Amino acid sequence: MATFPQVEGYKIVKNIGRGSTSTVYLAHAKNESKNMVAIKVIQRSKLSKSAENAVVTEIGVMQKFKHKHIVQMIDFLWDRKNIYIILEHCDGGDLSTFIKNHTKLPEKICRKFMQQLALALQFLRSHNVSHLDLKPQNLLLMRSPQLTLKVGDFGLAKFMSEKTQMENIRGSPLYMAPEMLLHSRYDVKADLWSVGVIAYECIYGRAPYASDSIKDLCEKVKKVLPIEIPPNQVSSECRNLLLGLLKHDPSERMGYTEFFKHPFVDLDHVPSTESYEKGLVAIHQAVKLDSEKQYKAAFCKYCIGLQYLIPYSQNESDKIKKEALQLKLKEYTKRAEELKAIYVSKMKSNSDETSDKSPTSSNDDDRSPTLLSLCQNTPQLASAVEIALSGQMYLVEGQYEAAVEKYKVGLNLLEKLLEKEPVGVRYNLLIKQVTEWKSQCENAQVLLQTKDQKVDQAIDVTDGFSSLTKGSSDDA
Repeated sequence: MATFPQVEGYKIVKNIGRGSTSTVYLAHAKNESKNMVAIKVIQRSKLSKSAENAVVTEIGVMQKFKHKHIVQMIDFLWDRKNIYIILEHCDGGDLSTFIKNHTKLPEKICRKFMQQLALALQFLRSHNVSHLDLKPQNLLLMRSPQLTLKVGDFGLAKFMSEKTQMENIRGSPLYMAPEMLLHSRYDVKADLWSVGVIAYECIYGRAPYASDSIKDLCEKVKKVLPIEIPPNQVSSECRNLLLGLLKHDPSERMGYTEFFKHPFVDLDHVPSTESYEKGLVAIHQAVKLDSEKQYKAAFCKYCIGLQYLIPYSQNESDKIKKEALQLKLKEYTKRAEELKAIYVSKMKSNSDETSDKSPTSSNDDDRSPTLLSLCQNTPQLASAVEIALSGQMYLVEGQYEAAVEKYKVGLNLLEKLLEKEPVGVRYNLLIKQVTEWKSQCENAQVLLQTKDQKVDQAIDVTDGFSSLTKGSSDDA
């Protein structure tokens, strides 16, 4: 029979993990057998001075910070032999095991994890803390009330401002930023490289520079071998995020502000009390505009509201509340579709009627043909406008996925070309049209999201992460 250490006030049930200087046990308070905790037992005799400092740092950081995506430290104790850190128990294991059990993860699940990791990093950066050992093994999972990621193990964390430069190697080589691995000099962007490696591993089931030895790893990093992102396997947003995070030169790497605002991460629409309230405000405005027969504005507001409320409804753990909210969302979606039909019908008829009007026409709805004629002497602009216009036509036809793709390509080209465009009639028309196309693109994304609810994939985490199952959520 195994002999467990004695921890005052707790009863240890079993061993659930082991490291070089510590062992993690599953336990519960002696008077509360249902409330499980994890107890990290660190042998003091095995601690060097630097390791002891790391434990002090870990306790200090975890004691100070409370956040839903950071593993909560409940208490800590010590005696002559050991240090005991009592932590909330994450019953889903770690992200590394989760990935191995599924080989690789659907993009929707990767996005969920990236959003939750981003929220934790946003909180840490607001307190000038860098983790410096981000890896799947240090990202723990909770199964209920829904799959939730939490950042743990702050033994190597440091208080670092944006201007801080460090010169000592910290972390795990496979997830370590190139500047740290090769030059032992780094700043707060080191964590963002690690995030990129984690995202890559989620999608492809392996790290980008998977190697048999540290020497082999260093050689690959030193040669700046291109990181392969197979085409047509991920969305353009996911691909853009990976490329932005996995830049060898930290000066070229995506920064925190860009990461938090990135469309793949999209923190603005992550389920929260704030996003729910924003959604309700938009829906109330839509209903008012609808009653006033301002159909185009109402359609846009319905779409904005649904962008916030659909993720919130999917995250609602109370079944009764979830069903009630999703019934309302069905009504809003149906009305948005009806308004879209009115709006795009008018948009199509206006385009047909105004194709022969002069370039100086002031009607907002006939900017597209006017703009195209103005761009004919600039082939790149004409091409970008034509691509965005094809997105508009796909929206009219209800082909939302194609519409979003065309809008994004056209808008990306136009934004670059506008930087060199001189101020004038054409510039003003381009600015107005780009703004409207951005709105239409966002609306198409919402309509695509509502259309895809029945074919959403979900991971069944109730059976030891043993299977990847195809499920469906209720229509929103």
